[in-house]
Amino acid sequence: MNRFGSFVCCVALVALAGCKKDATFSEPIGDFASITWANLVPDTGQLDTRVIDIVSNAGLFRAPFRSSLIYPTGIEAGTRHIKVFIHSDNPDTAKMFLVDTTLTFIANEAYSFYIAGFARTGMSPSVRVVLTPATLPAVGAGQFAIRVLNLAPSLAGATTPDTTVAVDGWIKPVTAVATGTPEVANLAFGGVSPYVVLDTGRYAVSLTPTGTGAAPFVAAPVVPGTRGTPSVDAIGGSIVAGTVLTAVIIPRSVPASKAPQGGLPSSRATDTTVAEASRRMYLSGDTVTVQSGSASVLVNRSGGKADSTVGGTGTRSSTGVARGDVVLVSGATQPEYNGWQSVLAAADSLVCSIVDARDTATRCFAANAVATTWFRFRYKIAGTPASPATTLTAITYRLYPPLTTSDFTKPFILFMVDKRPPSTTP
Repeated sequence: MNRFGSFVCCVALVALAGCKKDATFSEPIGDFASITWANLVPDTGQLDTRVIDIVSNAGLFRAPFRSSLIYPTGIEAGTRHIKVFIHSDNPDTAKMFLVDTTLTFIANEAYSFYIAGFARTGMSPSVRVVLTPATLPAVGAGQFAIRVLNLAPSLAGATTPDTTVAVDGWIKPVTAVATGTPEVANLAFGGVSPYVVLDTGRYAVSLTPTGTGAAPFVAAPVVPGTRGTPSVDAIGGSIVAGTVLTAVIIPRSVPASKAPQGGLPSSRATDTTVAEASRRMYLSGDTVTVQSGSASVLVNRSGGKADSTVGGTGTRSSTGVARGDVVLVSGATQPEYNGWQSVLAAADSLVCSIVDARDTATRCFAANAVATTWFRFRYKIAGTPASPATTLTAITYRLYPPLTTSDFTKPFILFMVDKRPPSTTP
């Protein structure tokens, strides 16, 4: 036995026992502000945003264009020295920085740190930090709040001819269209609107050139969030009361730059079959119904046989959309049907065609029943087209669900959570 080793162990144990903390001792917790982060520089690669005056977990690391931390995290209160570096595995490149700034954060206040502008020499406006302290509004029961921040120095890629035009913002439920007075007017680059307090529900934000009343050149579904339960806290969004959001207008990627490129969602076809031509896209009041296809399935419940597809039209598959999504419709001769549209509802229709005479409609999925499903969705339009939707080519749509900002060919809208909803767990 090693007596010297045993002696050392004993001394160590005694020392540990002597240093034992009192049962009532608690580590002091520092003061923190809350902050969200986003990289909105459209012409460079990944960036690292770091607090360098103290050791801190706060920041945004290895972040390409449009990367963000949309939910508030903590940052130590006080005066913080922050740098935005070029991310690289090359030590010499990793020392290069775009921003060197000192900012003051007040305990328990909410902030957003956005890197915006252009990094390339000679481009205007040049890269900068936009820090937006959020003076949070009072939000009542069954309500949420949202504001708009314009950080798109150019609207290149949009259908509007003036790439530097200020914008009007329309914040409407999916059951409405962008008419009347916009909730946000004449918002130029760097401008931030007051908060708008609204009843909870499914919403979309649409942008138009200021004062034109034209069709939106981009739209995005407001992140809906998830309602809380007694065992799981809520996730902030437009359907969750107490949430406070910022809709940030972001530019497209500069072509041929190191920023991500492409990302245009795939074009989805509508039902072009002759038999379903009248149902491909039709209008009832102000509501348009779009059909992508239908599928007929023979339901073989007896004998252990598998079901089998016996027919169909168009894509023979689901539209892929859900209530609250935004779709970009194109190809219809009548312009009212085209453009950015908020999905009012997914409206699949199921009809049974009885093969076995002993079956009834109430036994649709009994043996030998053919079940046909038409895959459809609906949206509302302003105005009344002169005729049903027609075109010499296929009418198509592209899907933009919530939290999708991967189409780098167009300006888009990013949603940040300035304030989380109240916790629902004990």
